[in-house]
Amino acid sequence: MGRASGWKGLIENRDNYNRVRYEALAALTPTRREKQVHDVCRASKIRMPGVKAGYILECFKYVKKMGGPERVKSLLLAQPNREEKIKFLRKFRGIGPKYARNIMMDVYHKEFRESIAIDIRIKSISKVLGLSFTDAEYMKHEKFYLDVAHLAGLNGWELDRLLFNFRDEVMKRLIGRVPQGPTLLSSEEARFSRSKL
Repeated sequence: MGRASGWKGLIENRDNYNRVRYEALAALTPTRREKQVHDVCRASKIRMPGVKAGYILECFKYVKKMGGPERVKSLLLAQPNREEKIKFLRKFRGIGPKYARNIMMDVYHKEFRESIAIDIRIKSISKVLGLSFTDAEYMKHEKFYLDVAHLAGLNGWELDRLLFNFRDEVMKRLIGRVPQGPTLLSSEEARFSRSKL
């Protein structure tokens, strides 16, 4: 539910980030905590700031109930395998299949090196390729890209980061090679893509 610009405003901006860290929120009364989270989400210019502020507040309560960040980290790492870690992370409000993988991929966890975080960028590449996966087919979508990674001699993590960092270049090359048709790109998307070539 986010973009890299949201990360820049909320995480990369250390002033904003420090105001929503667990320790900072724990020091506030519930009323002040709620106001601070909403204020920071708006100041960060993240998409859907009200919704995400709600997620942060609910996750704060959940973490507190479990005993704090270090306890939660221990519980996460104690999960026996990748699938159980994903299930554990999905219990947090606002964490879906993509972020349940992405969180662990960001720290290059060994159990998540064969993972693809299916986001809007990867979905746009799939669309250009004429592929269509529903949200319920997340694992099937992920497997397609894992197979691509292996054919290229990469692990999933490497392909995921390549597609994230070089999406525009990948799209340019694909649009020039994949036959265009109404099922592949809308006329507006095709116009936009060609204008970038």
